[in-house]
Amino acid sequence: MSTLVKEYDSFSALLKAIDEQLNNLRQQLANYLRRLEDVRAKAEQERKFKEFLKTLTGEETPPTQGKIVDLKDIKLYINPGAESESALLEDLIDRINRSIQALQTARKYLEPLAGFDIEAKIVVLYKEGVPSAIIIRY
Repeated sequence: MSTLVKEYDSFSALLKAIDEQLNNLRQQLANYLRRLEDVRAKAEQERKFKEFLKTLTGEETPPTQGKIVDLKDIKLYINPGAESESALLEDLIDRINRSIQALQTARKYLEPLAGFDIEAKIVVLYKEGVPSAIIIRY
């Protein structure tokens, strides 16, 4: 879990930072969705090729899963099949979507505070890129 602390001069500056983060996440999401489409097309090609080989030889071809090495908290995928890569991308896309939704919710609740013109330091504690606590120092 990543944790970050940032300081802002106003709620307007905080909202601007949230908007920038939302735009960045949306761009990442679009890139990963395009990549997922490519991987799914590759998975479909692999499936069709296996069916072709089965029709040709009459034998089932072994799955091309590649190898997965578990390095405690990290999994190392060596030459993964398109379906494995697709599952990984889908998980990543799901996490990005949850972050976008959490940021949109935070922005919705913080937006009314931007109307107050106060001189204060606003310290924001982020967990996984989403504000989890706000400290106002005046």
